[in-house]
This record gives sequence, structure tokens and C-alpha cells, in this order.
Amino acid sequence: MKGWTNDDRMMIACCNDGTRPVIFQIERIDIPESEEEKEWLKKQSFKNSAENTYTG
Repeated sequence: MKGWTNDDRMMIACCNDGTRPVIFQIERIDIPESEEEKEWLKKQSFKNSAENTYTG
């Protein structure tokens, strides 16, 4: 899905039900496992985060 959205961690998908279609926005949430990953994530300009994600 690279290049389809402004954020490469997000994609749009849909259910192919012809009478009741549903569109989904799927977002990857990165949770750092080390200090190195934490520093790398701080330098990125991603729009989504674990704090502002709806989880149902």
C-alpha cells in the first residue's frame, strides 16, 4: 500500500459485500521495545499513536 496514503502505517480496506459495504481504516501502532527504537520513533512524523487510537 506504499504511497496510497500520507502515512505508510495506515491503509484503507473494504468488505466486498454488495448490499452492505463497510470501509475500514487500518493503522499500525508501533510500541518501542528498546531505547534505540524509542529514539527512532521520536524522530518520525507519524500522525497516529497508541494514545489517539480507537480500539473498540
